[in-house]
Amino acid sequence: SVFRRAFHDDTITVSGYAFSGGGRGIHRVDVTIDGGVTWHEAALNRGDDDDGRTKYNRWWAWTLWEVDVPISGGRAGPVTIACRAVDSANNSQPENGAHVWNFRGLLNNSWHRVEVNVKGK
Repeated sequence: SVFRRAFHDDTITVSGYAFSGGGRGIHRVDVTIDGGVTWHEAALNRGDDDDGRTKYNRWWAWTLWEVDVPISGGRAGPVTIACRAVDSANNSQPENGAHVWNFRGLLNNSWHRVEVNVKGK
């Protein structure tokens, strides 16, 4: 999963895209700003009425997603936003690359993280 973000008074709008190999579709994208203690489920947008599947019941395109994540109590300072995707076979991205590490860095699909600085009011 990859994402972008926009700040509002009491929320961060996080959006991006997710893709799973082998023709498996994305069924859920979750976003956290507290290290995985709480998760916010994103709304998925595949862009068409038939859920994006081909006649062979496969997905071959990115799934766009968006979620508004509340910022509690006027929180200010550095915040790490992380997202994870779950596909139609219930495969989920691992938290980090420790178990998928290899010399060339191939197939590392762990949670995508970005640190942002939230300004106080």
